[in-house]
Amino acid sequence: MLCKNLKFAIIGAGGVGQVIVNRLVKVEGAKVKVGDLDQTRLRDVKRSAGEVSALKLDAGSAAKVEHFIKRSDLVVNASDPRFNQLIMKQAIKRKVNYIDLAGENPLSVGQQLKQDRLWRRAGLVAILGMGEDPGFSNILARRGCDMLDSVKEVRVRDGETSSTDAYPFVALFAPGVFLEEAVSPCHYFEGGELKTSPAMSRKETYHFPHPIGEIPVYGMDHEEVHTLPYYLPKKPNYVDFKLALTDDTAAAIKLFHGVGLLNAKLLKFGKAEVSPLKVLLHLLPTPSQVAGKIHGSAGISVEVRGEKSGEQQTIKHHVIMTHDEAYEKHRANATSYLTGTPTAICARMVAEGRIENRGVTVPECLNAESFLAEAPAYDLRVHLEVMIRDA
Repeated sequence: MLCKNLKFAIIGAGGVGQVIVNRLVKVEGAKVKVGDLDQTRLRDVKRSAGEVSALKLDAGSAAKVEHFIKRSDLVVNASDPRFNQLIMKQAIKRKVNYIDLAGENPLSVGQQLKQDRLWRRAGLVAILGMGEDPGFSNILARRGCDMLDSVKEVRVRDGETSSTDAYPFVALFAPGVFLEEAVSPCHYFEGGELKTSPAMSRKETYHFPHPIGEIPVYGMDHEEVHTLPYYLPKKPNYVDFKLALTDDTAAAIKLFHGVGLLNAKLLKFGKAEVSPLKVLLHLLPTPSQVAGKIHGSAGISVEVRGEKSGEQQTIKHHVIMTHDEAYEKHRANATSYLTGTPTAICARMVAEGRIENRGVTVPECLNAESFLAEAPAYDLRVHLEVMIRDA
């Protein structure tokens, strides 16, 4: 049943936040407000979305967040993941459903999941990690799982071929999160336990469908590895996540790390104290700034390997978009669009009462078929390939 007068509160007006807002303002009768400390971002989202309330907001202030989200049906944290717990606390206080796009770190998701009973008693749902990956990747893993009788492996691959003459280094989603992931030890799940390898290790060459093609990917510590082994209905023996890095990007990250530019701690510099990481992030372009100035493609590929009717099968889903198409149609880069759009789909389904889950949950616990039925209307083209393998 279609509900009218839906009220959405979006915290964060960066590249992904703008995509979420621009998708939700198109919902008939919806009222959308977005909060951010950056006035330039607020002006940008107001200009692109039109009928939206754009308000200055400090996501680190519990009182201001509580005031911002009151009387909303759902709040989305599209700002820094370190605010997840604070926003969740205010959301349950105000009886508002909640979605975020990623954990402060993969292990922090476990702390959020511990609040499940509290949210169930309140009759609310909090969906964690509902972006591209984690998020859409989990939905595709669940769909692959549902198509098999038993599951052995889940492999998530994030592909990217981006180039621009405008900037020497570009991160197409939250630069701070991206850099932290790249230099953190890699985790993967095997034989019933999490295993660890060094940062930027486990490199392989992976063949993505056209137009991405064959590119190097590296093992990363990602939320999927921490939730898919436990929340998929058929338990895999192996789960990993790997992210594409060009040779130039990998070399730049190693240089940043080696000279201490990824150090978040304050260092004394003359009479001042500065954080090298904050200085670097200030100098790097934001994802919204690179929209229209970058070329290439972005996408994800999710392989679920297992057995169906006695045959060894691999169920492969992928979704890919070019940056030029994303900018021409949606005034975003492809990574921002592929991240924010699944969030918007999920937000609408929750607010309309089409997601029955209650408590704190992860995307692989949702109904994958219902979610994917919405994808084509949002310009998300999901392709399926079923491969029969020798035993």
